[in-house]
This record gives sequence, structure tokens and C-alpha cells, in this order.
Amino acid sequence: MSSWDRSRYIPWSKLSEVSNNEEAYNFQKERVFRSLQREAIREREEKEEKFVPIEITESRKGSLFKSGIEYQTSDVLRSLAFGGCIGSITGAIFGFMDGMKTAGENKILKNASNIAKAKYLAQGTSRSGFTFGLFFSVFHGLKYGIHVAANPGDVLEILGASALSIGGMMVKPATRVSIPYAGMLVAMDSFTIYMSEEK
Repeated sequence: MSSWDRSRYIPWSKLSEVSNNEEAYNFQKERVFRSLQREAIREREEKEEKFVPIEITESRKGSLFKSGIEYQTSDVLRSLAFGGCIGSITGAIFGFMDGMKTAGENKILKNASNIAKAKYLAQGTSRSGFTFGLFFSVFHGLKYGIHVAANPGDVLEILGASALSIGGMMVKPATRVSIPYAGMLVAMDSFTIYMSEEK
């Protein structure tokens, strides 16, 4: 672009900066033009920084607390189902092992019939399976909720969900005895997450 073409683009507000002195005219004219270029570049960069792609905007509309994580009902149901299945299976194993131990140590159960022992084992196994299934389902539901609400990372999500879910088990004396097993279940789940991330 020639000097004459550039001078045509100088706005009226900048004309006072251009000297009437013909010797300094060209230098001042170029200085004003360069400052206008810098302002244009700065304005363009500011607009680019403020621009948010439509995909991100639409995603944030469905997220909670502006964390950027989109809430999906299918993900919640998947987390609850996963926790319920794993918790039920693990809890049933814990209940069966405890039942076998109690049946071998309790004098009354030692003298009971095989049918009574089997009934006792079945009740303990089903009760423990239900308790741990509910616990681990709630744990994974809370974990997903924390992930969507704040997205603090795996460590804080596990700590927050375990504190709330294990705290709920402390309400009733019947479930307090299962807290060590619940902690073990959370620890195994955390170790699984850690190993999958390492791979």
C-alpha cells in the first residue's frame, strides 16, 4: 500500500497528530498508520479471546454449576447400576464369609440342623449383599454428582463420595460393623481407577 493510499485511511480523530510541516508529514503519517494497525490487531485478539465455540456453549447449557461437564441421565444410571452390581456381589461374598465364621464359632449354630445353618447363611449373605449394593450404588452416584458439579479430579471425588456414603452407614448400629468392609471396597475401586490411568 502506497503512502497516499495509507493517508486516505487515517481517521479524522488522528488528523491532529499529523503535522502541517511537510518535512515531518511522511514520518508522522506512517507513525499514525502503524498505531492504527496495532489497535486493529489488539481489537481482533480481544474478540478472539472472548469468542466461545458453539459446541462448548451448548455443552455448558446442560452442565451443572458451570463446571463444563455435561450431565447425562444415562451416565447416572450406569454409575448406579455398576455400583449396585459390584457392591452386591462383593457384599454377598463378605456376608457368606462372616456367616461361615459365625456358624463355626457359635455354640447354638454348631448344634443346629444343616437346613437351619443354610437358612442363616442365606439370610446373612442376602442382607450383606443388599447393604453393600446400596452403599456402593450411592457411592458411585455421589461420585458422579461431584464430578459434574465441580470436576475436582478423581482423588477429591473419591474422598467426597466415600465420606458421605460411609458417613451414612454410621447412622444405624447395624451397618456400622460393615464400615471396614465398605472402606475396603472403596479402596479396591480407587486402586482399579489408578491402575487403569497408569495404563
